[in-house]
This record gives sequence, structure tokens and C-alpha cells, in this order.
Amino acid sequence: MRRFVTVAIMLALCITVLAGCKQAAKNVWKDTKKYYREYLNTPATLDFEPADAEPVEDRLASVYTPVGLALESFRRDMENQDQFPTEEWVQQMMTRYPWLNGIAVASPDGTVFMQKPEVSMKALNFAPLFAEDEKSGVREMRAYAENNPMGPEVYVGTPFFVNNEFKGMVVAHFDPRSLLSVCPDPARLVIIAPEGVLWSGHYIYDTTPLAKVDWKKAVESDSTDTVSNELGEFLWVSKYIGNMPLVFAATSSEFPIDPSQLNALARPEPVVEVPTVMPVPTNEAQENAASEASADQAGEVAAAPVLEAGMVQPTLNDSPGPAAPTRNAVYSVQVGAFHNPQYAEERAKLVTERGFSPCMMQLYDKQGQLWHVVEIFDSPDKVAAFKELRNFAKNAEGIEYTMGVLDAGVIERRKECR
Repeated sequence: MRRFVTVAIMLALCITVLAGCKQAAKNVWKDTKKYYREYLNTPATLDFEPADAEPVEDRLASVYTPVGLALESFRRDMENQDQFPTEEWVQQMMTRYPWLNGIAVASPDGTVFMQKPEVSMKALNFAPLFAEDEKSGVREMRAYAENNPMGPEVYVGTPFFVNNEFKGMVVAHFDPRSLLSVCPDPARLVIIAPEGVLWSGHYIYDTTPLAKVDWKKAVESDSTDTVSNELGEFLWVSKYIGNMPLVFAATSSEFPIDPSQLNALARPEPVVEVPTVMPVPTNEAQENAASEASADQAGEVAAAPVLEAGMVQPTLNDSPGPAAPTRNAVYSVQVGAFHNPQYAEERAKLVTERGFSPCMMQLYDKQGQLWHVVEIFDSPDKVAAFKELRNFAKNAEGIEYTMGVLDAGVIERRKECR
């Protein structure tokens, strides 16, 4: 009996000891998990406190975002066009992106298979799109930018193929100043390409830190950065279109500005039609004659040069509302149109210094807004007008110009020459 009691006591002690060990092990494991969670595998937490963006970041986001979205949509549409475009596709692109100057199809040997519009006020150069590029394959989109006397132009080309054989490129081109129509504050946005400055906003570019940057090297190492000088800081971001980076920059600092640089943006939509009202026919013979005259005028307008997007061409009215109709039309070479008459006087003085004799016209657009237009030549002879336009382009580099078909009667009544 005593032996049985002793065994029972020993078993009870073992159970107690084992239970104590098990509890101790549990405590150690709990402490280990606590330290593991606290120091080694810390659980993720979300910080819902609003982050304060720098003022320069807010500025760049506000002026660049709509431009970037428009370019990205355009890039996708161009990238998917690897066949010879249809008329419908061209029209859709020109409607969807009204800031485009035109669309063309070109071959490596310089042959232009198609060009819309057929006449461009700028001398177009597609050749650089076909230059060898180690970083860009034959099937990849390409782009480049150039500056010419009429302003910058960006070319974007997508290769097209026939039976899997490379035949040429579908090219869309635009002036960056036209693209700025989607920007809420174009004065505050700067656009730069490796080839040079495409748009400096209203800033005097040489006073900004952007002028000291080697952009070809900068975009190779960074997609965004800040640059500064003693006047302040610019934040920039680059966006690739094909093999070409475009740099967009903005600042919240105050830099010297030149308000006259915005004159290129203060323009109405271009218009090419002659504001002519045909008389109501009173008999069949007059009706036939009127139809023939209408057809002739329609053909003349269709054959007229299509104005470059962003260039000047107000609808001609003597006052807000319809102009007195005439049956005569002239080709007008214009070198500026401004709401501010002082800017028009400055433009007239500038072209006078270049050896031309400007005339001033006060004209209204379709919205009834008054424009002070500077004209250097008008004639019913289209060949003579083109000759004068080319002469101006040759001798007045850096000054914009355009030509349109206008109502001769309105011009005669409103033109005042020096």
C-alpha cells in the first residue's frame, strides 16, 4: 500500500512539472512572436494623413496633366496605325486632335504618297524620321522636333507595312503652341526637346536655370528633376513620344517674363471661307447662273491654301454680325492679329524695319471680338500672293505669317495703309 502511495505521489509530481514546462514554453513562444512582430516583420499600416505637395509640384501638375493626357491618347492612336491610313482615319484624327497641323504618308526616298491638308504653310521635312537610330527598331514609332521661321514643329511617324514589308511612315505633325490649347495656363508651362526650346511660356528663357541644362544628357539619366538658380527653381518631367523625349517644366518662383511671347496664342480659330451671300434667284436662268457661280467659288475656296493651325485668320465683318456681301475675293498675306492695338503697332513697326509696307485692319470674328490685323499684301491673284508670302518668309525670319481667302469689299473698307 505504501508503495502504491509513493508511485502516485511521483506521478503527480511529474504531471505538475510537465504542466509547468508546457506553460513556460507557451510564454516563451508568445514573447518570441511579440518581438518578431515588433522588430522583424512589422505589420503594414496605412497613413491617411494628407501629404503636403510642394508648390512647384502643384504648378507642374496643373499645367502639364491635360497636355500629357492629350499626348498619351494621341500616341496610342498613332502607334496602332501600321497600315496605309484611310480617309476616315485621317479625318477622325484631325477631329479628335484639332491641334494637329496635318497628316502625311511618306517613303524613305522622300516620296509623299498622301498629305492632308495638301498645302502647308510650313516647309515640311520628314527625312529625319528615317534616319538610323540604334535605340529604335524599324517597327517602332519615331519622332523629332525642329524650329523654323514659322515656329516649332513636332513630327511623329509610325512605320507602315505591305505584306510585312516596310514601305514608309504615317506622319502626324503639330506646332506645340497649338497643343497648348488644352493647357489651362500655357504662360506657366515650358516645353523643351533635345533639339531646343519649343515653347518658353511667358518667361525670358535665358534667365531660367533650364537654359543651363544639357537636355540630351539630362533625359538619359532622369525622367524628372529640379533645377535652380539664384532666382528660383523649376521642376521638370520628361515624356517619350516614340524615340524622342519631350520635357515639360514649371515653377512656382518668379522669373522675368515677356508678355509679348503670348501673342502667338491669342488667336481665333482659322477660317478660310469667303463670307459671301448669293442673291435669291428669281427665275430658272438666274438659278442656274447662281449655281454655277456658287460652284466656282466653292472650287476657289477648296483650292486655296489651308491655314496652319494656330495662325491668324479672323472672319471678316464690318461690325459684329454679317458683313455686306460682295462677289469678289482676294488672297491676303497677314503677319499678325491682336486684341491689343499696341501689339499690332509694334508688329507693323517691326515689318516696316524689314522693308515691308504694312496695312492695318480692324476686323471682327464670329464671336464679335475685335482684332487688329497687320497685312502686308492682298491680291485676287493667288500666284502673286504666294510670291509675296515667300518673299516675306525669306526676308523676315522669325515673324509669323499666313494667307487666306477674304472678302475684297470688307478689306477695301477697313484697310488703312502707312
